[in-house]
Amino acid sequence: MWIRVLLLVGSILLGPGCGHERSASIREPSASAKQDRHGPDTELEDEGVRAKGSTVSSRVSVLIANGQFAEAEALIAEGVASGLLSQPHATRLLERIAQLNMKLGEISARLQRAPDFPSQLKDYTLFQIKRMLERGDYSLATEAQLRMAKKLLENPDRLMDKVR
Repeated sequence: MWIRVLLLVGSILLGPGCGHERSASIREPSASAKQDRHGPDTELEDEGVRAKGSTVSSRVSVLIANGQFAEAEALIAEGVASGLLSQPHATRLLERIAQLNMKLGEISARLQRAPDFPSQLKDYTLFQIKRMLERGDYSLATEAQLRMAKKLLENPDRLMDKVR
């Protein structure tokens, strides 16, 4: 019995090993194969540059979700400068950061005169108000007031049209 176990262990150790190494290796297609796949007039991308998707964009999204707006803005600037992020996409991301970073006290005075305006939240940003709603933190304002503040910050133009 022990001899069979030793033979089995020995054959495993001395054998060619598992097949993962061969199947996990990625073969790089030749330049002619790339040219055939992309067409004769398309320019080939440099090594390390992804054709679809962007890690810069996903990193920026994570930074925005965590409230790290300064770091996100710096990464956007670097991404645009290096060509990894398109200018229109960078503009949309920067607009989103500006919206999340806007304080409730910065909206129109006309909207601030609304009867149920939560004035105690004037110094809080949209990002902070959303976090309070997500966490169920109603220590500064009620849920209805937090929702109103969120709506005021997300759609001030639409609400101004209703007030007029």
